[in-house]
Amino acid sequence: MSIKQNITVAFTLIVATILALFSVFVYYSYEDYRAGLMQERLSARAEATKRMLSNPETSKTDVLFPLSEQYEGVYDQHNNLVVATSQTSDYIPDPVFLALVRSKKKHGFTYDSPLFEFKKEGVGLTYLKNGKTYLALVTAYDVHGYNMSRTLLFSLFFGNLLALVIIGITGYFFSRRAMLPFDHLLKQMDKAPVDDFRFRIAIGAQQNEAASLASSFNRLLEKIKELADNQTNFISYASHELRTPLTVIKGVLQTSMSYDNSKAEWKQSASEAVEQVNHAIELSNNLLFLAEIEGLRFTADKQRINIIDLAIDSVSYINQKYPSQPVNLEIVENELNVGDFQAVTEGVPHLLRSAVNNVLDNACKYSELQPVTIRIIEDKQMLVLEISDMGIGILPGDLQNIFLPMMRGQNTGKVNGFGIGLSLVKKIVDFHLGTLVIDSVTGQGTTVSIGLPLKSF
Repeated sequence: MSIKQNITVAFTLIVATILALFSVFVYYSYEDYRAGLMQERLSARAEATKRMLSNPETSKTDVLFPLSEQYEGVYDQHNNLVVATSQTSDYIPDPVFLALVRSKKKHGFTYDSPLFEFKKEGVGLTYLKNGKTYLALVTAYDVHGYNMSRTLLFSLFFGNLLALVIIGITGYFFSRRAMLPFDHLLKQMDKAPVDDFRFRIAIGAQQNEAASLASSFNRLLEKIKELADNQTNFISYASHELRTPLTVIKGVLQTSMSYDNSKAEWKQSASEAVEQVNHAIELSNNLLFLAEIEGLRFTADKQRINIIDLAIDSVSYINQKYPSQPVNLEIVENELNVGDFQAVTEGVPHLLRSAVNNVLDNACKYSELQPVTIRIIEDKQMLVLEISDMGIGILPGDLQNIFLPMMRGQNTGKVNGFGIGLSLVKKIVDFHLGTLVIDSVTGQGTTVSIGLPLKSF
């Protein structure tokens, strides 16, 4: 069942229930009023029977203005019928009923009569006359009241039926009109090409639930496009960059098999092949880190990370890779927290370590053995890792594109690199809700500042 049909049915059922309850209330309110009015009229007739003991004929014609099918009788204290307005009655009271009336003084009742569709009604009451106790019994059939009840019931039934038809039709057109914005969205989605990630839903000027849904859907499409682009870029990186070291390895090994005759030549060829293998491994690790960042974007198991320990690990890694490269580690404490510098953040340790390693590796590769400094600074609610070198720097024209994948500076020369490092660092820092700032002067050096949220544990 469609939403339109659900709205129509639900709307009709709710209104039908309200109408039914209201109709029941009206009908039974009228019935209660009719019965009460009939009891009052019967009681008035019963009071008037006091005159029947002295002048029955006058009572019947001049005083009572009888009701439909009215019968009146007066019983003495021995339950004998003293006087009646007709010879026969369809209700003959038994001693138990008469005793009940005498105990209550006044009692209203109803009973079934085979001659009528609805119940007849009556009133019995007692009174004193000339020192004796009499019981007056009056019965009648409320023809006018029952006819009004029947007419009211008929009117309510067919009136509600007609109202439900009108409400159903109105609810259908109302639901169609209410769902028009969503129909518009569905038409746009049906026309969307499967392979075009640039497709977006036109929202329009109206601000309603459909517009909110369209905005959410567009944001989802943006994320899907980003994931698709990352997948395409990943394949492009892998196919482009891995081909080079693998081709070199193949060439070195083929050359070695064909021309190397001495142990020294074999060792030289093997050393070149190992260097290219390490090159390929480093590239593969960076590509895998890129893929991992995309996979962890929405869910990640973050841990407490001590930035000082992480920086020490990175410095040890650089010292092993570049034994001749001087690297200095400095800790700059905030004046308000001297001696209580925790330097703790929250994140994924191996990803942050990879980011710092990439920045340090770049600083060492392009510094030509000039000292590299890594500073850990506490700045209000942020921890800042500031990595500075005195190398070749970055050209002003390259700075604006430095975070694009496969982007390498024009002044890098023959220094090995993939153009992935800073792109990976940027993604990792963004994932950790941090900041990444690069200041560089060509020929004088580069400073990379990584800001991370300071956590208290």
